[in-house]
Amino acid sequence: MRVLLYQLDGKIPNLALMRISAHHRRLGDDVELRRVGNAQALEATLFDAAPDRVYASAIFTRSRPLAERLIEIHPDAIVGGTGWSLTKTLDDIGIAPTEPGYVGRAVPSIDYSIYPKFMASIGFTQRGCRLKCSFCVVPAKEGRVREEQTIADVWRGDPWPKHLLLLDNDFFGQPRWSERIDELRAGSYRVSFNQGINARFLTDETACALASVDYRDDSFQHRRIYTAWDNRKDEKRLFEGLERLTGYGVSPRHIMVYMLIGYQPGETHEDRDHRRRQLREFGALPYPMPFERTPELVAFQRWVIGGYDKQIPWQEWSRARFQPRNLTRRSRQLPLLAPDLT
Repeated sequence: MRVLLYQLDGKIPNLALMRISAHHRRLGDDVELRRVGNAQALEATLFDAAPDRVYASAIFTRSRPLAERLIEIHPDAIVGGTGWSLTKTLDDIGIAPTEPGYVGRAVPSIDYSIYPKFMASIGFTQRGCRLKCSFCVVPAKEGRVREEQTIADVWRGDPWPKHLLLLDNDFFGQPRWSERIDELRAGSYRVSFNQGINARFLTDETACALASVDYRDDSFQHRRIYTAWDNRKDEKRLFEGLERLTGYGVSPRHIMVYMLIGYQPGETHEDRDHRRRQLREFGALPYPMPFERTPELVAFQRWVIGGYDKQIPWQEWSRARFQPRNLTRRSRQLPLLAPDLT
């Protein structure tokens, strides 16, 4: 049987599609993954053989039109992912975990071969979240915090590097987080907490633990801790957590802070800019994330991520219609920075 997998969005490997691939390879089926970013890429080519089974995953709601077009082309396609459904699971379509796990749950069998250039190992040590943020789908999709895998379960073993891409949404929410930290240190792993750490809840104990591991970005090239500042009201608690991290030796430039913008009712440019200024003064890397991609919010995002905000006032950026080529001669003579991500 020929199985076709479509990854409709997302830059990192899609764990659900890796599980589906593993399931079908055990049955002796041929599996092909296609990463697509537009409707044209969904169309069959002249030499395409008709697939017997089609699966697709959409992480973001903006990908729904792609998923809908896929179903028009392949009416029997099985579509899932957070961007499509918060309730549909792999268990619902008969793809269940198969291997015993350390913490009493099952460890899913996954197929790395569909991402041949991906050298790290990927997985969860926990699922769910302690919080119920109104803009976040994790509580509805994953529920309360529960343990998943140990560090040894996530790593795929030799000869692969000890690089772990953890997809945990609330790493320190699990009861035995200290055991996972001990495992990371004992095994000399590099770890990317890809979904971020909630700095508002950091204690001295958890901040010290986080500082003690080899934390990395998702390329494993740069030291990076990801966190978020979604509401200006959280300023005091956020910076208490950030100061705890730096107190245990984390450089402020290691901390990337995602800023949700355009979500809070009545939010103004000054609200957004206040958060940006405070993070710049602290030395962390602000990364605005528009809730809706309006021209102004996208322009603010580009202004900050590109480092233009360090040299060019917002008023001048606005007069230039948010385009570097339209800046005044004086501004163009400034040595503009590369994207501020390292």
